[in-house]
Amino acid sequence: MRRGRKVNEGNKFFKGALVLAVAGAIVKFLGAVYRIPLYSILGPEGIGLFQAAYPVYSMMLSISIAGVPVAVSKLVADKLARKNYGGALQVFRVALFLMTATGLIVTGVLLLGARYYAENLLGVPDVFYPLVAIAPAVLFFAVKSAFRGFFQGQQKMVPTALSQIIEQLVRVATIFFLASLLVRQSTEMGAAGAAFGTVTGAAVALLLLVYIYFRQKADFARLIVTGNNKLQSTRSVIREIFVLALPLTISSIVLPLVNAVDSTLILPRLQVAGFSETRAVEMFGDLTGAAMPLISLPTIFTVAISASLIPAIANASATNNQRLVASLSNLSTRLGAIIGLPAALGIFLLAEPISIMLFANIEVARPLTFAAFIIIFLSLQQTTAPVLQGLGKTFVPVRNTFIGLGFKVALNYILTAIPAVNILGPVIGTIVYFAVASFLNFRAISKTVGWRVSLWQSAAKPLLNTLIMGGAVLAVYPLTFRLLQPLVGRLQPLLPAFDQARLLASFTVLIVVLIGIVVYGLSSLLTGTITRRELEMIPRVGPKTARILSRFRLLRR
Repeated sequence: MRRGRKVNEGNKFFKGALVLAVAGAIVKFLGAVYRIPLYSILGPEGIGLFQAAYPVYSMMLSISIAGVPVAVSKLVADKLARKNYGGALQVFRVALFLMTATGLIVTGVLLLGARYYAENLLGVPDVFYPLVAIAPAVLFFAVKSAFRGFFQGQQKMVPTALSQIIEQLVRVATIFFLASLLVRQSTEMGAAGAAFGTVTGAAVALLLLVYIYFRQKADFARLIVTGNNKLQSTRSVIREIFVLALPLTISSIVLPLVNAVDSTLILPRLQVAGFSETRAVEMFGDLTGAAMPLISLPTIFTVAISASLIPAIANASATNNQRLVASLSNLSTRLGAIIGLPAALGIFLLAEPISIMLFANIEVARPLTFAAFIIIFLSLQQTTAPVLQGLGKTFVPVRNTFIGLGFKVALNYILTAIPAVNILGPVIGTIVYFAVASFLNFRAISKTVGWRVSLWQSAAKPLLNTLIMGGAVLAVYPLTFRLLQPLVGRLQPLLPAFDQARLLASFTVLIVVLIGIVVYGLSSLLTGTITRRELEMIPRVGPKTARILSRFRLLRR
């Protein structure tokens, strides 16, 4: 019976993890791509206002709730394991009260401080409108975090997954509807409409969780009657929540802090460089609303791969299998290079047609061309940090990130005010930021497991494959462009809504990218950049992929 129960619990865990993983992938994909059409609706100035409001909101949101769902879920799970159903409900109720109060306070701070932040810190008064529009979302997210923690503590992951997907769908739909409607009044009102989408998404998701909670309330009440109920003081429960949530809050605040630093420094420093307020906002929009969403797309793969390797590394470390730890660490970091290098070179070479295809704005190409190199170090940072987390060194990547952030702040401040550098200043700062964090993570992994990276396997081979791909792209792009030009000229009258230059750029980019992927994939397999043994280390997808490739003799042992 005990063994059967363990198997059942394990199945429940993996099913829950799969549900959250699928939901997370959908949410991340929608979050990465919606800014592309939004740029067309709002234009560079509108997207700049929207992006300028978002970082300070994200930082305040992280301070308010980051770590709370995990803390509540752990405390609820602990109570349920002891059949202390009353105690589990008490944790939820205290968390609900705490998060409601916190959400109200932080929302009030944002509303009251919005004008000062926009006018005095950013030097762009129009940011006031989107910041006020997005502020109420903090309250809904804060309350929602208590419900999420309560459900996850019961190993009920479907409510969280459903709420995440519904939230993002409602958010994106509201963003497009209100932005299109209000931008006719003014650019700043269009940005405010887009920002308000976050509020409607969070509100609908909260209503869904409240509905599910009341549907199951009677069942939980029956458990309380039969349970071994022991209640604590409210102060004791609050203390336990804070103790568990604080480390996670510190970890999760890093990225919002980086974005807040960008918005707070870039706009005023661009004006110091001699650009008008409107032009500074447009340049900021080109970078943060157009270029950076593209840069974040490859991270969908690095995050997914790293997340699947964390438990494997943790398990190997727990059993003191240092050889396996070293192999997994090497594989994880090499995957960062394998994904990051070709993505960076591809965007670098095709920045102009990509900018025309997605944004109908050639000016996006300048920041995008240089921002492409961020992908290399961002991928490495995202594949080294989880290794340290799997080894139990949770705070080490956080510390390294803050060190890199110090370099970024200094470079942002100095370089952005130089007229010739301008918007490329924060791009350079971000490259250095992730490079420093990645290097420090590498060093920490090496010290922890005595691991030495293989430069030939982890750097030289991926670089060689990337250069081969780059050569193919350079050779194929002009030929494809010339061949498609007359064809697109004939098609354009049939598609009057699309500009001929944009159509030509779109078809050319799609074909050339497909060719680049095929060339890079074949080159990687033929050079043995990834071996069958290493591919099989990746849980779930690795063994299946290895078997398919081996049938075609494209994978070395």
